Amino acid sequence: MYQGCTGDFWVAKGELVPQPEGETGLLEHRKLARGGNPLVKISGTPQGTSVSWMAFAANWSSLFFAKEWIGTFPGPYTLRYFLGGWFTERYSDPERARNRIDQLISKSDVHLSQRVYTRPMEPVMRQLPEKLRLTLEAGQATDDSSIDCRVDQSTGSVSVERIGNDSAIARVWGMSPGSYPCIGGNTYDRIVSRAYHDVLQTGRPHYDHIIAAMKRPDGELAWIPYQRIVMPGGQRSCVRVVTEAAPVAITIL
Repeated sequence: MYQGCTGDFWVAKGELVPQPEGETGLLEHRKLARGGNPLVKISGTPQGTSVSWMAFAANWSSLFFAKEWIGTFPGPYTLRYFLGGWFTERYSDPERARNRIDQLISKSDVHLSQRVYTRPMEPVMRQLPEKLRLTLEAGQATDDSSIDCRVDQSTGSVSVERIGNDSAIARVWGMSPGSYPCIGGNTYDRIVSRAYHDVLQTGRPHYDHIIAAMKRPDGELAWIPYQRIVMPGGQRSCVRVVTEAAPVAITIL
């Protein structure tokens, strides 16, 4: 009956329910957490299907319903769950998506203590995103692909001095240093800037993996995985940073 389903479907307490009304202007995660009946949303298109829910609030019966139903929708299958920000995972077949939903149900009581996780790595050239590989091969970063950060050694604060027009930051948040959502002296700044201090002290490049909950231009928080090269800058107390959204060797859930 549901073979080849497309469209948006909402599930509460393990049953299909009408689309919520009066939700205009709300961020998506607030729509799913409405009232005492948290929702699971299934969206199918000919190009693929997504399942979205609040990880700490979703009704288990609704997730079981979605898990059993998604095989009638077109693949690939995207799981989107909100826990301090949106996580996004993609699977080519419904069985793998079902297995992952089972794993996430078993972790529904997990509370994350951080908004950013980092892991220093040894670069393997053939596995690096292209811009990072080219940066290491050349021993320097191009103006277009990088940003420049200045570190105040006395206070530890970091300021973004310049954003390259083809940098990962520019493609998401624009060219203004003030548009970047992570320069407010918060925990994110302190954790990611540790590498800047190391590079200034050693004069050597630093490569790491990072996943962080960051505010997107649409106002939603999303967990963004990316890889990073930090190079000594051309001026004292400055570093040059190249980042690229890419899979990371960091497991949170």
